[in-house]
Amino acid sequence: MLKQVVICSLSIILFAGLALAHGDATHLMGTVSAVSADTVTIKDNAGKTVIVMLPKATKFLQNKKAMTKDDLKVGSRVVIDATMDEKMKMYSAEEVTIGAAGAAAKPAAKAEPKK
Repeated sequence: MLKQVVICSLSIILFAGLALAHGDATHLMGTVSAVSADTVTIKDNAGKTVIVMLPKATKFLQNKKAMTKDDLKVGSRVVIDATMDEKMKMYSAEEVTIGAAGAAAKPAAKAEPKK
């Protein structure tokens, strides 16, 4: 009985720790539509435009490797961990994970004329 209580308690502590480790960051996912000196604009998965501040402490990653803001290009897919800056009423990025560029439209195949 004691063994079951200990295992149950450890499971609860483990899952609570995982839930709290996520913090209060909001995940913003979308495609970069503009990059400026201190902001990035993305079009999220719902089609809404979101402007996110890029403070100097923002970390940039791609494939778990450190990148820079210069690697952030229009058309790139991103996941941004951000918090709401209540004073500015804007999101402030903590970490930007850069993915691949969005899928480009493929040109239509030309039909060969029949002989």
